[in-house]
Parts: sequence; structure tokens; C-alpha cells
Amino acid sequence: MSESVQARASKATRAAADSAEEIAKATLRPELPSSLFDLFEKSVARAKDTHEKVASIMEHSTEVFEEAFSCANRGSAEYRAKALDIAHANANLAFDLAREICGAKSVGEVFESAIAHQRRQFETAAAQMKELSALTQKIVTETTEPIRSGMIEPFKLAS
Repeated sequence: MSESVQARASKATRAAADSAEEIAKATLRPELPSSLFDLFEKSVARAKDTHEKVASIMEHSTEVFEEAFSCANRGSAEYRAKALDIAHANANLAFDLAREICGAKSVGEVFESAIAHQRRQFETAAAQMKELSALTQKIVTETTEPIRSGMIEPFKLAS
């Protein structure tokens, strides 16, 4: 169907709906008591108002969740970068141990290097866990802040 045919069909449909509505109003109005008709009109007005409020709440909520998702994406990228830095640092520690073991002149030096490496690795792991914990806390706070602050406003609009 071409656009002009569709446009004409749409106009005809709208005209038929308008005339049907006018006929319904004309025939229903005299048959229904005015108080019932007024109640119906008030109910329709309330339904429209409620629909507008719900649509506003949903639109605002969508914006809030989009912002939270954006924060989560940024935080996820930051966390991945930190995890890669940690992996790089741990690999460097392992290579340092291999260098020390290769340069050892006795079995005692090998054991000393291994023990020193274990101590460094434990200290490094503790520091890395603190960094990851702090980063996780920061990401969670940044991600939930838009939700926490943004979800109050729509319900103020609704009331």
C-alpha cells in the first residue's frame, strides 16, 4: 500500500472514530444521569493524570538506571585495569625470584631467595587486596549513588 493510500485510510479511520465518539456521546448523554457521566469524566481525568505520573516516573527511572549502568561500566573497566596491573606486578616478582635463583651460588641462597620471595609475595598480596577492596567499595558507591539519589525524586513527583 502506498503512503498516500495509507494516509487516506488513516484519515478515514480517524473520521469514523470521531463520528462514532460523537454519536456515542449524543446517545449516551441523555440516557445516563449527569452525575454518572460526571463521575465517568472524573475517572477518565484521574486515569490520564495517573498515566502521566507513571510515565514520568518510568522515564526518570530509566535515566537513573542508565547513569548507574554507565558508572558500573566505568568501574568495571577501572577494576580490570587494576587487575592487569596486579598480574603484571606478580609476574615481575616471579621473574625476580627466577633471576635470584639463577644467580644463587649455593642451595642455602636458593632457600633464602625463596623465603624472601614468599614474604614479599605475602606483603604484596595483602596490599593488592586492600587496593582491590578500596576500589570495589568506590565502584559500588559510585554505581549506587545515582539510584539512591535519583529514585527519591520520581516518587515525590507522584505524590
